Amino acid sequence: MSQKQKVMFKSCIVIFSLFITASSPQLMRQNDNTNPDDRWVWGYVDMTVPSRNNNDTETPNSPPTTTEENLPEICLPYNPPKPNFGAPGKRISEAKCDEYVWQLKTRQEGSDRSQECEKELDRINPNRSKPVGIIGGQNTKLGEFPHMGAIGWQAFGGTYIFKCGGTLISSRFVLTAAHCSRASDRDTTISDPVPKIVRLGHKNINNPFPNALVITGDKIISIIVHPQYAPPKKYYDIALMMLENDVFFSKYIQPACLWTKFDTSSLGPKATVTGWGVVETLGKTTSQELQAGVVDMIDSETCNQLLKTSCNRNWCGVRDDQLCAGKLMGGVDACQGDSGGPLQVQLPIKLEEGTMHYVIGVTSFGIGCALPNLPGIYTRVSSYLDWIEPIVWPDS
Repeated sequence: MSQKQKVMFKSCIVIFSLFITASSPQLMRQNDNTNPDDRWVWGYVDMTVPSRNNNDTETPNSPPTTTEENLPEICLPYNPPKPNFGAPGKRISEAKCDEYVWQLKTRQEGSDRSQECEKELDRINPNRSKPVGIIGGQNTKLGEFPHMGAIGWQAFGGTYIFKCGGTLISSRFVLTAAHCSRASDRDTTISDPVPKIVRLGHKNINNPFPNALVITGDKIISIIVHPQYAPPKKYYDIALMMLENDVFFSKYIQPACLWTKFDTSSLGPKATVTGWGVVETLGKTTSQELQAGVVDMIDSETCNQLLKTSCNRNWCGVRDDQLCAGKLMGGVDACQGDSGGPLQVQLPIKLEEGTMHYVIGVTSFGIGCALPNLPGIYTRVSSYLDWIEPIVWPDS
């Protein structure tokens, strides 16, 4: 055998052995990137996509195959271009509110298109496999206040105790009261006076899992208290909590809009307070379920007259950066545990994909709870936009 023939023979052996190795079932399994958990991804039931060069002859009775090329128009991906919500003289808070509303309406349109697509695909192929739904899903009343968060402190034993509320206002920030930034050092129910998480996406803080479809307990990585807050004084009672991860917006978790005007009269004479605080004052019984109460907006002059006997060195009268609200007949009010939560008004948007609210105030303090002629005091959000916006949206 010549030297040239020997080289060609060795080359054939190498090529043949590579072919055998690449074809071996063991190596093919190792190179298979299919994750067993992918079966829970949407569409796993019918993941086989026909090849564009498939020459197999279809049997006469086989149903028509739907490929990307011949999908009905209603089934094509719905990704509308994002508008520019900014405009000269427009506050970033207003632009972000418009963006949040657009996102909600886009989700609604996508959901509507998905339902229409299912109907169209059923018409084309009545025997097709259906997508997998949520296992064990239940209809709930989640999403009524999708911006509402429960602020939790680490308890002994690894659990959390929720002592304040907050409002999700962006994918990373929660608005709350400054006095919720730290609990008392004498509180023996917690292991650290600084709160650790914000729980979003449900209405039951003690046992959210049976009914909640989306649960998130995001870690707080930074707390920014207004620089002029000086406890025990009751003014400048506002803070921001930065979350470790971006929050994914959905029907159940949706940021609120910040009300940008000083005057709230255009929103109507009433607002809603929400929280998991005390619901029975005698025994200080708190609620596991998120509570909501409708209160009347009360002008500052009337409020100061009603609360003048409560004037002291820490608080003496409603200032321009505060709001007053309650029921003068009593019976409805925020209470302990509701601190930091929103005073809010719902936007007139009725969509299945969620609700939107304007947050006009942050629950600060009250004289007792739900007593006649003793309304509650709230930090006025519009007075702090110049402080909030550069922190929450620094690049805007």
